[in-house]
Amino acid sequence: MIRKLSFFSVIVGLLLPAGELQAGSASTTLSFSAFFYGGSCDVTVPSTVTYNNGAPLPYDEILKSPQRSGFTLTLSGCQGYFLIPRIAVKGNTFTADNNEPLYADASSTTKGYGFKLSTTGNKVFNANDNTAKSGNEVITIKTWPPGGTSDVASLNSSLDFTAELACGTCTASDNLQNGELIATVTFSFVYD
Repeated sequence: MIRKLSFFSVIVGLLLPAGELQAGSASTTLSFSAFFYGGSCDVTVPSTVTYNNGAPLPYDEILKSPQRSGFTLTLSGCQGYFLIPRIAVKGNTFTADNNEPLYADASSTTKGYGFKLSTTGNKVFNANDNTAKSGNEVITIKTWPPGGTSDVASLNSSLDFTAELACGTCTASDNLQNGELIATVTFSFVYD
C-alpha cells in the first residue's frame, strides 16, 4: 500500500513541532518584590472628660482655680513596620482673646470658652504644651531609626494628658458668654 502525501500535509507536519525546536534557547524568571510600610496601633482614650463632677461652674471659677482634668491615652497592639510614628490630635478650634488656640465645637452655647490639651510626654513621646496650636497638632516621637523599624513594642505605652478649661483673659465682654461648652477631639496613630 502506497500513501500519497499532499503538499499541505507535509507543511503542517513540519510546523507542528516548531515549538519543540527551541531546545537551544534559554529562559529566565524575573521576580518582583516590594515592601510597603505600614502597621497599626490601637488608640484608646476615655469617651468623656467632665469637670466639677458635671455640675455647672461659676464663670469666674476658671480665674480663681484653674479647672483641669487628666486622662490617659493608651497605645496597644502595635505591629508592623513604621517610618516615623506620631499621634495626631484633631478638633475644632478657635482663637481666644489672648491669641491662644482652644478646642470648642460650633454646637457649644458658650462663647470665648474652650479646652487646652497638653501632655508632659513619656519615655517614647515628646511633651506638647497645646495641641490646638498651629504646628502642634501632633505628638512627636523622641527617637526613631531614620529608615524605620519593625521593632515597635516600645510604642505600646500610656501618655497622660491634661485638659484645662480656658477663656483667654476671661474678661467680661461680648466675646465671653456662659453656656454649655462641647469639644470633640480625635486622636489618631499616624506615621510618615
